[in-house]
Amino acid sequence: MSVRCKLLSTTFLAILMLSLCILCVYPSAAQIDQTTSKLQVANTAVNQAFNAVLDAEKAGANVTGLLAQLNIATSDLAQGENSYRSGDLNAAAAKADSVLPIAQEIVTAAQSAKQTALVSGQNSFWSTIVLTVIGAVVFVLALFLVWRWFNRRYIKNLSDAKPELVS
Repeated sequence: MSVRCKLLSTTFLAILMLSLCILCVYPSAAQIDQTTSKLQVANTAVNQAFNAVLDAEKAGANVTGLLAQLNIATSDLAQGENSYRSGDLNAAAAKADSVLPIAQEIVTAAQSAKQTALVSGQNSFWSTIVLTVIGAVVFVLALFLVWRWFNRRYIKNLSDAKPELVS
Protein backbone atom coordinates (compact mmCIF):
# COMPACT_ATOMS: atom_id res chain seq x y z
CA MET A 1 0.00 0.00 0.00
CA SER A 2 2.78 2.34 0.60
CA VAL A 3 3.79 2.29 -3.07
CA ARG A 4 0.20 2.83 -4.07
CA CYS A 5 -0.17 5.65 -1.57
CA LYS A 6 3.05 7.29 -2.77
CA LEU A 7 1.97 6.97 -6.41
CA LEU A 8 -1.43 8.44 -5.60
CA SER A 9 0.07 11.32 -3.61
CA THR A 10 2.63 12.01 -6.35
CA THR A 11 -0.10 12.02 -8.99
CA PHE A 12 -2.24 14.29 -6.83
CA LEU A 13 0.74 16.60 -6.28
CA ALA A 14 1.49 16.68 -10.03
CA ILE A 15 -2.14 17.50 -10.87
CA LEU A 16 -2.16 20.20 -8.19
CA MET A 17 1.06 21.73 -9.54
CA LEU A 18 -0.20 21.56 -13.12
CA SER A 19 -3.49 23.22 -12.23
CA LEU A 20 -1.63 25.86 -10.22
CA CYS A 21 0.61 26.59 -13.21
CA ILE A 22 -2.39 26.86 -15.50
CA LEU A 23 -4.12 29.23 -13.10
CA CYS A 24 -1.01 31.41 -12.86
CA VAL A 25 -0.15 31.39 -16.56
CA TYR A 26 -3.68 31.64 -17.99
CA PRO A 27 -4.51 35.15 -16.70
CA SER A 28 -1.28 36.54 -18.11
CA ALA A 29 -1.99 34.76 -21.40
CA ALA A 30 -5.49 36.21 -21.37
CA GLN A 31 -4.03 39.65 -20.65
CA ILE A 32 -1.58 39.26 -23.55
CA ASP A 33 -4.44 38.25 -25.86
CA GLN A 34 -6.54 41.17 -24.64
CA THR A 35 -3.68 43.63 -25.14
CA THR A 36 -2.98 42.22 -28.60
CA SER A 37 -6.64 42.57 -29.45
CA LYS A 38 -6.69 46.19 -28.23
CA LEU A 39 -3.62 47.01 -30.29
CA GLN A 40 -5.17 45.41 -33.38
CA VAL A 41 -8.40 47.36 -32.89
CA ALA A 42 -6.40 50.58 -32.43
CA ASN A 43 -4.36 49.82 -35.55
CA THR A 44 -7.54 49.23 -37.56
CA ALA A 45 -9.02 52.48 -36.24
CA VAL A 46 -5.90 54.42 -37.25
CA ASN A 47 -6.02 52.85 -40.72
CA GLN A 48 -9.67 53.88 -41.09
CA ALA A 49 -8.79 57.39 -39.95
CA PHE A 50 -5.96 57.56 -42.49
CA ASN A 51 -8.27 56.44 -45.30
CA ALA A 52 -10.89 59.00 -44.24
CA VAL A 53 -8.28 61.78 -44.25
CA LEU A 54 -7.03 60.63 -47.66
CA ASP A 55 -10.56 60.69 -49.06
CA ALA A 56 -11.12 64.17 -47.62
CA GLU A 57 -7.88 65.38 -49.19
CA LYS A 58 -8.85 63.92 -52.56
CA ALA A 59 -12.14 65.82 -52.29
CA GLY A 60 -10.18 69.04 -51.82
CA ALA A 61 -10.55 69.58 -48.08
CA ASN A 62 -7.89 71.22 -45.94
CA VAL A 63 -6.58 68.30 -43.87
CA THR A 64 -3.68 69.98 -42.06
CA GLY A 65 -5.31 69.76 -38.63
CA LEU A 66 -6.48 66.22 -39.28
CA LEU A 67 -2.95 65.16 -40.21
CA ALA A 68 -1.64 66.62 -36.96
CA GLN A 69 -4.21 64.59 -35.00
CA LEU A 70 -3.41 61.52 -37.07
CA ASN A 71 0.29 61.93 -36.23
CA ILE A 72 -0.60 62.03 -32.53
CA ALA A 73 -2.69 58.87 -32.87
CA THR A 74 0.03 57.00 -34.77
CA SER A 75 2.63 58.13 -32.25
CA ASP A 76 0.51 56.82 -29.37
CA LEU A 77 -0.06 53.56 -31.24
CA ALA A 78 3.67 53.16 -31.85
CA GLN A 79 4.38 53.80 -28.17
CA GLY A 80 1.77 51.18 -27.26
CA GLU A 81 3.33 48.63 -29.60
CA ASN A 82 6.76 49.38 -28.17
CA SER A 83 5.41 48.93 -24.65
CA TYR A 84 3.87 45.63 -25.70
CA ARG A 85 7.16 44.42 -27.14
CA SER A 86 9.00 45.44 -23.98
CA GLY A 87 6.49 43.53 -21.85
CA ASP A 88 4.62 46.46 -20.27
CA LEU A 89 1.12 45.22 -21.09
CA ASN A 90 -0.71 47.80 -18.96
CA ALA A 91 0.96 50.73 -20.73
CA ALA A 92 0.33 49.10 -24.10
CA ALA A 93 -3.37 48.66 -23.32
CA ALA A 94 -3.62 52.23 -22.04
CA LYS A 95 -2.01 53.63 -25.20
CA ALA A 96 -4.27 51.48 -27.39
CA ASP A 97 -7.31 52.74 -25.49
CA SER A 98 -6.15 56.36 -25.88
CA VAL A 99 -5.83 55.97 -29.65
CA LEU A 100 -9.46 54.94 -30.25
CA PRO A 101 -11.22 58.23 -29.39
CA ILE A 102 -8.65 60.21 -31.37
CA ALA A 103 -9.13 57.98 -34.42
CA GLN A 104 -12.93 58.19 -34.17
CA GLU A 105 -12.72 61.98 -33.91
CA ILE A 106 -10.47 62.09 -36.98
CA VAL A 107 -12.87 59.91 -38.99
CA THR A 108 -15.83 62.12 -38.07
CA ALA A 109 -13.99 65.35 -38.82
CA ALA A 110 -12.59 63.96 -42.10
CA GLN A 111 -16.04 62.90 -43.30
CA SER A 112 -17.41 66.33 -42.42
CA ALA A 113 -14.50 68.07 -44.19
CA LYS A 114 -14.97 65.85 -47.24
CA GLN A 115 -18.67 66.68 -47.40
CA THR A 116 -17.96 70.40 -47.03
CA ALA A 117 -15.30 70.26 -49.74
CA LEU A 118 -17.63 68.44 -52.13
CA VAL A 119 -20.41 70.99 -51.59
CA SER A 120 -17.94 73.85 -51.94
CA GLY A 121 -16.53 72.36 -55.13
CA GLN A 122 -20.00 71.93 -56.57
CA ASN A 123 -20.92 75.52 -55.68
CA SER A 124 -17.67 76.75 -57.19
CA PHE A 125 -18.34 74.81 -60.39
CA TRP A 126 -21.81 76.25 -60.83
CA SER A 127 -20.73 79.79 -59.99
CA THR A 128 -17.95 79.47 -62.58
CA ILE A 129 -20.47 78.32 -65.19
CA VAL A 130 -22.85 81.19 -64.39
CA LEU A 131 -20.10 83.81 -64.39
CA THR A 132 -18.72 82.47 -67.66
CA VAL A 133 -22.12 82.69 -69.35
CA ILE A 134 -22.76 86.19 -67.97
CA GLY A 135 -19.26 87.29 -69.00
CA ALA A 136 -19.74 85.92 -72.51
CA VAL A 137 -23.09 87.70 -72.89
CA VAL A 138 -21.64 90.99 -71.62
CA PHE A 139 -18.62 90.62 -73.94
CA VAL A 140 -20.78 89.96 -77.00
CA LEU A 141 -23.06 92.87 -76.07
CA ALA A 142 -20.05 95.19 -75.63
CA LEU A 143 -18.66 94.09 -79.01
CA PHE A 144 -22.00 94.73 -80.63
CA LEU A 145 -22.23 98.23 -79.08
CA VAL A 146 -18.66 99.09 -80.13
CA TRP A 147 -19.29 97.81 -83.67
CA ARG A 148 -22.49 99.86 -83.85
CA TRP A 149 -20.70 102.97 -82.62
CA PHE A 150 -17.89 102.52 -85.19
CA ASN A 151 -20.43 101.81 -87.92
CA ARG A 152 -22.40 105.01 -87.19
CA ARG A 153 -19.20 107.04 -87.00
CA TYR A 154 -17.98 105.63 -90.30
CA ILE A 155 -21.27 106.41 -92.02
CA LYS A 156 -21.33 109.94 -90.54
CA ASN A 157 -17.74 110.59 -91.67
CA LEU A 158 -18.61 109.25 -95.08
CA SER A 159 -21.67 111.48 -95.45
CA ASP A 160 -19.81 114.52 -94.13
CA ALA A 161 -17.07 114.12 -96.66
CA LYS A 162 -17.15 116.58 -99.55
CA PRO A 163 -17.14 115.05 -102.95
CA GLU A 164 -14.36 116.31 -105.14
CA LEU A 165 -14.60 116.89 -108.82
CA VAL A 166 -11.86 115.46 -110.79
CA SER A 167 -11.13 117.34 -113.98
